[in-house]
Amino acid sequence: MGDSKFGLRRWTFFPATRMEAKLFIVFVLLIIIPVGGLTYISSLRYTNTIEKNTVTYAAEISDKMVSKLDDYTKDMKKISIIPSYLGEIQEGLKLSNHYYSQVEAETGGNPNLHDGKNIQMKLQIQRKIESSIYFMNNIKEGASSVYLFDAYGNPYYVMKSGGARANLPEFYNRWHETAAAANGKPVLISTQEVSGDTNRKRYVFTIVRNIIDSTYHSVGIIAVDASIEVIENVVNDLDETTKGTTLILDEAGTVIYDSEQAFLAENLSGDALLQQAEGQNGSYIVDKNGKEQLVIYRKSEESGWLTLILIPKEQVEAEAIQTRNYTAAAAIAIMTLALLISIVLIFALTKPMREMVKLMKQVQAGNLDVAFPVRRRDEVGMLGNAFNRMMVRIQLLIENIYRMEQRKNQIELESLQRQINPHFIYNTLESIRMTAVLNDDPEAAEMVQLLGQQLRYSIHAGDETVTASQEFEHLRMYMRLINDRFGDRFQLELPEGEAAWGIRVMKLLFQPIVENAVNHAYEDSRETMLIRIDWGIVGREQWFTVADDGCGMEEAQLLRVRNALSAAEPLEPNGRGIGLRNVHERLKLRFGVSYGLTIDSEQGKGTRVTIRMPLEQE
Repeated sequence: MGDSKFGLRRWTFFPATRMEAKLFIVFVLLIIIPVGGLTYISSLRYTNTIEKNTVTYAAEISDKMVSKLDDYTKDMKKISIIPSYLGEIQEGLKLSNHYYSQVEAETGGNPNLHDGKNIQMKLQIQRKIESSIYFMNNIKEGASSVYLFDAYGNPYYVMKSGGARANLPEFYNRWHETAAAANGKPVLISTQEVSGDTNRKRYVFTIVRNIIDSTYHSVGIIAVDASIEVIENVVNDLDETTKGTTLILDEAGTVIYDSEQAFLAENLSGDALLQQAEGQNGSYIVDKNGKEQLVIYRKSEESGWLTLILIPKEQVEAEAIQTRNYTAAAAIAIMTLALLISIVLIFALTKPMREMVKLMKQVQAGNLDVAFPVRRRDEVGMLGNAFNRMMVRIQLLIENIYRMEQRKNQIELESLQRQINPHFIYNTLESIRMTAVLNDDPEAAEMVQLLGQQLRYSIHAGDETVTASQEFEHLRMYMRLINDRFGDRFQLELPEGEAAWGIRVMKLLFQPIVENAVNHAYEDSRETMLIRIDWGIVGREQWFTVADDGCGMEEAQLLRVRNALSAAEPLEPNGRGIGLRNVHERLKLRFGVSYGLTIDSEQGKGTRVTIRMPLEQE
């Protein structure tokens, strides 16, 4: 509840803001927030999807690449086991071992002393072994050289393009130790930089193993070199697809292959690039040279090699960024179009309101002869109808007020006319009373005295209101005059209790009503007629009833009297009902149109006049 009030306060913070501006703000919020939010969310989701798809696709290709490399290394290992099954190669190696064992025994370990004497024997052994391994160089594409060594480290090989290794004895010592430790199993040695007879550097990886004869004794070792171009041919398709870099490392962290050849043969075991590579496969983001790289890795179960695919994150997101830009441009275009349409709609919707505001300003300037053209049935049409009805009522009220003001002025004028030279009338009546006293006519003197008091009360200028007790006393004097005239035909009953007597009422409120009953309700066939006044309170209103048990009125006559009360035209000065009309209009002038007289009558049962007015106590 508090939030809604706060929102309302914020919305009404600029109460002078035009309706068009407020509606435009609403349309802007309803258009920009959803469209902008959807564009942003879809851009994020699309970027994540592109990244996932890239990882998935690169992983699939890398799996195929690793599978190809595994197959190749398996074939290389199969090549390395061939000498263990070829008797001709084993015989050649055994012959070489026998020969060099004799030379070592005869020369004390210096075979050069017998070079001239046994050169023919050495050539025979070399031809025998090298002719047997010639075919092995051509079994597998990419196998650049096959080296056989006897137990004394003497090499036998067939040269291919690039020639043999320049520092072969140095490599033999490492190979021999590695092969001996493997107990006849093949060992994959990572990339090495080598140079041949052409002094051109090249990179190879090698398979070495002991050559075991039928008695399970080692007769030598074999080393099969494979050019790094084998891996390059497999990786090229992957790099073309991912637009990234591929690294292959052995279990020790030494780089076997680098598509950019920046880390070939280097050890990266402590590099941050490998810190997150856990398990057989996965992906992660790493910062390399100030740029984020997406790293996808796979580990070969066959060779233990770790393949890393490095793709710049900006490369991965390039398509997503392009799509995001297109989407943002489309969203901006849609929002602009929507805002233009909303502006047109806003001005179309608020046009009737602007017209009504213009009409209200004309009314404010005093022109009441205006009307709103109602052309629709919606809320604006309802408001227009209400405005038109209000203008009609205002005009009627102004006319009523004008007529009431005229009537008030007329009543005041009549009152002034009645007050002209009252002392002359008083003095005249007093002279008549004294004459009656001198003529010994007390009854006439009393009547003249009562008439003078009546006249003095009626035309005395003073307060507009008096207490009900004053009015009742005035009625008593009036009834005494009437009964003196007509012989006690009329009886008057007043309210019991002091509460009613203390009420403040308009001066001359009851006398015109009682006089009307005296003049029109009495039947000659009756001896007396009762006039009874009652009083009551309902809420903040009070009522008096003046009821008689006279002849009453027919329905048509009652309707004429009621119409005469509310008629706009003034009655004839001597017309019937002028006293009731006078009291009714005075009540409305003083208290408002909700108050006044109501008349009820039934022929043969009498008439009842009810006076409604607000409660005013002394």
